[in-house]
Amino acid sequence: MSAVGLDGRLPHHTITLPPAAESPRSARRFLLSALRGRIDEDTLDSALLLVTELVTNVVVHAGTPATVDVTAISPGELAVRVHDLHPVRIGSSRRGAGDGQAGGQEGGLGESGLGGLREDGRGLALVDALASSWGTEHGAGGKTVWFRLIGTTRTESSPGEPATAPSEPADNVISLTSAPAARSSPAASTTPARVERSPASPLAGPTQPTAVPTDPPADGFLPRHSERTCQTTTSQIGSADPAGTPFVDPAGTPGASPSAAPEPALEPYPRSPRIISRSTARALTAEGEVAELLAQLVDAQPVTGGLVHRPSPDDPEPEIVAALGNTGEPTDALSFPLDPTQDSLGEVLLWPDPAHPGHGGQPAAVDAERVRLVARWMALALGGGDMRQAEERRIGMLSFLAEASDLLAGSLELEHTLSMLAHLPVPRIGRWCAVYLRRDDGNPVLSAVAHAEEAAEPELTAAATDPAGPLLAAVRGAGTTPVRQVTTPDGPVLVAVLRARRRVLGVVAIGRDPGGMFAADEADLLADLARRAAFAVDNAKLYSRQVELADGLQAGLRPPVLPEIPGLDLGAAYGAARSAGLDVGGDFFDLMPGPDGWTVAIGDVCGKGAEAATVTGVARAVLRLLTGQATPVGKILVDLNRTLRDTATAYPHGQPRFCTMATASLAEPSEKGVRLTLHLAGHPQPVLLAGDGGAAYVGVPGTLLGVLDDDEVAFPSTDVELHPGDALVLYTDGVVEARSGRELLGEQRLLEAVGGCAGLSAQGVADRVRAAADRFAGGNLRDDIAIVVLRVPSQP
Repeated sequence: MSAVGLDGRLPHHTITLPPAAESPRSARRFLLSALRGRIDEDTLDSALLLVTELVTNVVVHAGTPATVDVTAISPGELAVRVHDLHPVRIGSSRRGAGDGQAGGQEGGLGESGLGGLREDGRGLALVDALASSWGTEHGAGGKTVWFRLIGTTRTESSPGEPATAPSEPADNVISLTSAPAARSSPAASTTPARVERSPASPLAGPTQPTAVPTDPPADGFLPRHSERTCQTTTSQIGSADPAGTPFVDPAGTPGASPSAAPEPALEPYPRSPRIISRSTARALTAEGEVAELLAQLVDAQPVTGGLVHRPSPDDPEPEIVAALGNTGEPTDALSFPLDPTQDSLGEVLLWPDPAHPGHGGQPAAVDAERVRLVARWMALALGGGDMRQAEERRIGMLSFLAEASDLLAGSLELEHTLSMLAHLPVPRIGRWCAVYLRRDDGNPVLSAVAHAEEAAEPELTAAATDPAGPLLAAVRGAGTTPVRQVTTPDGPVLVAVLRARRRVLGVVAIGRDPGGMFAADEADLLADLARRAAFAVDNAKLYSRQVELADGLQAGLRPPVLPEIPGLDLGAAYGAARSAGLDVGGDFFDLMPGPDGWTVAIGDVCGKGAEAATVTGVARAVLRLLTGQATPVGKILVDLNRTLRDTATAYPHGQPRFCTMATASLAEPSEKGVRLTLHLAGHPQPVLLAGDGGAAYVGVPGTLLGVLDDDEVAFPSTDVELHPGDALVLYTDGVVEARSGRELLGEQRLLEAVGGCAGLSAQGVADRVRAAADRFAGGNLRDDIAIVVLRVPSQP
């Protein structure tokens, strides 16, 4: 059967409801009458759920009348529109393929809410989950949320549903909002409601509801019957005779004119509550499923409203899970436990409708057995929801611990680790956090704080360091208990001990505002976090000590301040390998005075770490001792070779420890410059930089130190003249071995780099050479480098 009317228009029903508490229920009953027998029950459930949600949001958030429009697009497919008069935009529209609602606006939605949707409290995430397509429209007269549902067509009434007359026009416009014209017209005082009908084809299906039932508005919103009007347009009905006008009473039930008969009572729609379909349940929370079950129950029972509540773990007042319709005092309601075997689960409250007739003129009775059945469904939904929430909470805690462990393990800087530990639990576990480290005397010292409001951190710091304050007292009393909860005037505090490797390192304290409490699983979560954090803090402390030790050893490999040598300008530079970590490099240099003048030495010990530092210390000690005794440099190198060979330890694989060295013995400076003698013990050749920019390698290579016997070593000497403006650049092999991919800096590039330093000071030359090596390696030097530059100043 075609869904298009005889005049080519799509059939639809429309109702306008006031911003009253019972409007969502009225919208449901309107939808039930419009759709019963025409779509499958699951699709009807989805339509009822979405309309209830959207009308509720109009009442709560917009506070304006809500217009619900239902249009049959094709058999089994319907479009529903909910319009309000509030001017605030909800967000850009979102459409399914082929939807082209007029006035809709396309575009991306905000990034908040489920799936990037901007909810703004209007249930769009639920619409998005259940509707085949949906969108929003905005105009000067307010905004509209529309959605489409596709189900299966029904051709027969469901069992237990009353057959309805097929002859009523499908295009209905019903208004229950007050109208100023109705208030001012005397004739309006005798009519109950206003109904406009226009001729159109009926909705697809063999039956058509004879009326669109609605509930009366809230007390005080509308006037009495004198402020309601009911009329039918003569052009639509064909007669202006009021006696022939079909009336709809304030409850939405068709009847005679109010002058002909008293207003009839509303018969409840006999659609039994049913278990929510899986597709709908997946889109609902447990509370949402209970709300829909309550709505179905209120639809089917002679009640004015219903409410579901359960005990709250954090509040003496019960938690309201769902409510619909007009609710009154709990003492006036019928109470049904959600589970008769467990009173602690909660209960359903239903307020009977005294105006609803039953047998013998008595008020209709609530079907207690059916209510108990639905209550049991609610209990199952809430129980499953509680289990899901508990599982989600557990998964969330495990995810938090995993993320915290990764973050803490990735930091070896003590200050950063402590700051991270303070910020991780805020606001996940508590509103604020303070971390204390234990000093050697056992007293705690505040190391880091974090607060949910950053502006409150100074106040928190003051409270955390107050010797007479409750927080410091709780920290001092922590002892060795892993975690314990302390009640202070400022609120509850969880105190967890940081314990690692059988040592108490400190305490972490987390607090909340007064009135709150920590759950048992939150205390366990903090205990797990403290256990992981303790090892991270301990590792950071150990690393800090290692860094201090390495820096101290490294500083001992070179003089803290370059001395002043008459007639020479001195410069030095040092670059540590990024991959060195805590290892002490073997590159060193020294400038030593002697009876015959100054001696400059630069060397490189094979390897890194403590053994390299030991060899370096031995080499420097021997050099200084023998230089001070005026021993010739050649003899010094032979003695040093013997000392290193006899006393140095070996590698684990049996390889001997060796050293390279270059020395420059300086003669007294003269007007022509400075004369020096070079000795190279397996060391790279120095570069002589002339004042005009020329650069060349000088010196004759000799043998390594610490490898060969005395009669097998040779340390040839080379005399070099440094004229004014000339410079001698001594360096370790890390400079020429700076690597970029598979390519080394090499000797030629070093000559070019040094040649470009003509005219610079000695320190400028040293810095330029170091920068060239570091730049070539991309900032990732694989070996330490040491550079010493001796330059004769130019003549003025």
